[in-house]
Parts: sequence; C-alpha cells; structure tokens
Amino acid sequence: MDSNLLELIRARRIELEQAAALERDDEEAQQLEESFIDFVEAAWPALDPAEYQPCWAIDALCEHLQAVSEGQIRHLLVNAPPRCSKTTIASIFFPAWTWAQSQRTFLKGPQVRFLCGSYNHDLSLTNSNSTRRLILSPWYQSLWGHRFNFRDDQNTKTKFDTSVGGSRLATSVGGSLLGIGGDIIVVDDPHNTEEAESDADRNTALTWWKELSTTRLNDPKKSPLIVIMQRLHEEDVSGHILNSEWSGDWCHLMIPMQYEHRRHCLTVLGWQDPRGLDDKGEKLPEPDIEERQGTLMWPERFGEREIARIKAELGPYFSSGRLQQSPVPDKGGIFNRDWWQVWESPDGKFPPMDHIVVSIDAAFTEKEENDPSGCTVFGCWDRDEREIPKIMLMAAWRKWLPFHGPMIEKSVDETVIQYQRRTQKYWGLLEWIEYTADRFHANTVLIEAKGPGISAAQALQSRFSHKPWSVIAQPVKGDKVARALSVQPVFALELVYAPIRDWSDLVINEMALFPKGKYSDLTDSATQAISFLRSAGRAPSRAEWTVSQTREVPRHRGKPRALYPC
Repeated sequence: MDSNLLELIRARRIELEQAAALERDDEEAQQLEESFIDFVEAAWPALDPAEYQPCWAIDALCEHLQAVSEGQIRHLLVNAPPRCSKTTIASIFFPAWTWAQSQRTFLKGPQVRFLCGSYNHDLSLTNSNSTRRLILSPWYQSLWGHRFNFRDDQNTKTKFDTSVGGSRLATSVGGSLLGIGGDIIVVDDPHNTEEAESDADRNTALTWWKELSTTRLNDPKKSPLIVIMQRLHEEDVSGHILNSEWSGDWCHLMIPMQYEHRRHCLTVLGWQDPRGLDDKGEKLPEPDIEERQGTLMWPERFGEREIARIKAELGPYFSSGRLQQSPVPDKGGIFNRDWWQVWESPDGKFPPMDHIVVSIDAAFTEKEENDPSGCTVFGCWDRDEREIPKIMLMAAWRKWLPFHGPMIEKSVDETVIQYQRRTQKYWGLLEWIEYTADRFHANTVLIEAKGPGISAAQALQSRFSHKPWSVIAQPVKGDKVARALSVQPVFALELVYAPIRDWSDLVINEMALFPKGKYSDLTDSATQAISFLRSAGRAPSRAEWTVSQTREVPRHRGKPRALYPC
C-alpha cells in the first residue's frame, strides 16, 4: 500500500481517537458537573493518595452544598464530627466544582468569587493552596482546563483570580476584612479547639463572624453564607446562629457521631438522618427508633473501639460538643440532669426545714447585656435520724438590678402586700434580698465575699441588723469549676430535690450547661449554698453520714421552719 495513504490512515485514526476521548471527557465532565457527590469521589485521587471511603454523611454534606449552588439554600450551617472531610469538601472541592460549571449564573461558573475563612491563617492558606493544586492537576485540566486559567497578576496563596473574573480569597479570624468580599462565603472551623473555652478568644471569633456575615457579602440578597464546624461551646458561632432571631433563615445539617433519636435531624431539603429511618425512608415510630440510639455514623472509619478511645482522650465535655454536636452531655456536665430529684407533695408544700439559706451571686447593673444577679434558696431537712439529710431548692431568680431602689413611703391605708406590689418594680438588689429572706423565713443570707458582694454584705448587715436572719460574706476558694466539683457528690448521691417549676428549670438547665453556658450566676449561687450547708455539717456525703452514725455523734437539729407553698 502507498506510504502516503498509510500516513493518512494513521492520522485519521488519531483524529478519531482524540475526538472519541474528547467526547468521553465531555460526557464525564457533564456528569460530574451535575453531581457534586460524583465530583468529590472522582476528584479525590487528584488531591489525596488515601483511598476514598464513601459515607452517607459525606453525601449529605455534598447534597446540601449543591443545593446552595442551585439557589435552594441561602444560609447553610453544618455541624459534624472532626476528621469527616468537611474542610476538604467545603473549602477545597466546592470552589473547584463551582468553577467547573458550564452554566454561568451568580452562583455557578468560573466567574464566581469566593471568600473562605477559618480560625487560623496558616490553615486558610493550606486550604487555598490545595484548591489551586486540585485545579492545576492533570485530571481537572483534562476536563475543564479550557474553561479558564489563573491570572498571572493575581496568583498568590492568599488570593488567586480566574481569567474570567472569579476569585478565591483566604482570610482568618483576627485578619482584616476591609475592602474584601465574596459572592459565596465559606467559613470552616471559625474556632480553635484549644481556645474555645476562653471567653476572649471566643468573642474575637464571634466579632469576626458578625462583620464577615453582614458586611462582606457582594450581594446581600443573593450571596450565600456557609458555616462548617464542630460544636465547642454553647456560645460558639453555631450557638450564635441558632439562638439568633434569624435562626429560621438557616438550614441546619446536624450529624452526631452516635445517633440520638431525640435530636433527629430533618433539613429544609427533606433530608433526614438515615439512622432513624426504615427501609422505605420513613421515620421509625417509637419505640423502634429508640433501638437505633447510639448507632455509629461511620463504623467503617470510626468503630466502637475508636470512639471509646476518642471519648477517653477528649473527656465528656469535648466529646459531647465535638462528636455529638451538643456543647454539653445530653444529661449534663458536672451536674447531671438525672441527679435532680423531683419533689411532689399532695398538699403542694415543702417539708419543714431545719435550715434555710438564701444565696446571692451579686452584680449591680440594669443593662441586660451585662452580668445579672442570681439568687437561690435552699433548705435542708431530716425528720428521721436514720436517713441522710436532704436538700431542697425552694426558689430562684435572676435579675438585672441596681444596688438599691428609691425610698418610697408606705401609705397609711396600705397593707404590706399592697405596698410590695406597688413598689416592687422599683426594687434594687437589697430590696429583693430582704423580700426573699423574709418570705422564706431564712436562717442565713450568703453573699460571695468579693467585688460587689462585699458592699452588698456590709449594707445588708447594717440595714437589716434587726432581722432574724444573719448575713454572711462567704469567702471564695478556688475557681468556679473547682467549687462546683466540691459539691458534685451531693447531687450525684441524688440528695437534691426541686419541684417542677419554671424557676427550678432555670437553675437545672444552667447547671447542666455549666461551665459552657452563657450564665453561671445561679450555679455559683447554688454551689455556694450547698458548700455552706456541707461545711456546717447539714449536707454530708453518704460516707460522712455513715461515719457519723457509727460514732453516734449527736447532730444539731434546728427548729423546723413551717411548711411553705412550693
């Protein structure tokens, strides 16, 4: 055969092979553009030598990020455990997939501008560099390299621009936000896990987030906000979002490491945690769903043994936040909710008390953004010497108060109750303490002997010296957590009771959240009261009480106080 003809045949074969390859590439590119889940799996080898491990939790994250790209979700909050590829998917793969889109909208195509932030500058740069490395990989270039390239005049670790107007800008907590913005803002782990316990560091992250989420959107009506993180504190960025008046605007995807049927997740897309569903995708009824309690999220990667080791290393607080996406254990932290005993009385009254303590954690302010004053009233009783003494939470309040209210004269024809009702809205801290101590016929009023408490104690001792109750400025020993731990055994022995009331729920909920809650005034007040009762021998531990019984040491029994409505 003629050599020229052979050359033409070879050339034509190469053209056909190249055309077929391009067609296959176009089909693959189109398929991956339509499914972010498929894109992640296909892109994985280009960035990570480890084998891709599929998981329904990864699929859920991808599904919700794709919904952001398609305009179905404007604000997305994702809470999921560490080491589940959240950062890789949201901060690295998602921008690259968005730029790969052939369709160009405000949220799709290589012209989209990303602003990606994290708690740490080095981490932000690492994610930025990984995104660039993925896009420059032979795999990505073979499919979408003809769509865009990077501009030479803006191609740094902090920011790089596409040739068609897109960009990816890296920022971090504490960095300047002046003059920068994004069409899509992605925030990945805004808190350092080692610093989330610090109020100052946490507030720095919150201040950064507030500015980022309000003033850095290129189009406030169309630009999405995406937050991906593990829970670390009740007042972390997630807590701020979920407790804000705009929480209803957010789609919350929450995936705990171990399934908790009482916190079953259902998002605006109709997605539900599959661990609570039957074979038809319907939510399981009670009690079937309870049998799924504790089911692992990703047993192929995090099995029972691995979870146990992680929990042992993190401890109960961080395990609850970082693994379960609840800043405190479900049953409480230092003070387990189940340790509280419910007081139920047929006549709706408390038993006669041997000693009643009004305990105050004082602050002087009328502004709700400042610290409040907290008060708890505890009584102890034991009408049978064969039983260990018990403690009752009898009342509680939290108020933002001045030191004292104005002097208002009582009318001649007014009863005491009428006068109190007329003037109560003007009362300050001193008036509320007097009223509470008188109402419950207290034996002792305790005030923490530091800061405002010293002034309050001195004023009370001077002003109310004629009262039947004494005022004690209680010395402060150790920090809040140490003081809480010192009285924890009394709760653990299930010796503390409370009626079912809104004010008792206020105390129980705050103590369950301690030390990660917003307030600690009621906890400080309660631990001060019980510590005082313990030091006075009125609230012994079971071991101490047993020793006292064997020694037959007579115990002082105060004059029982009358029955009070609870």
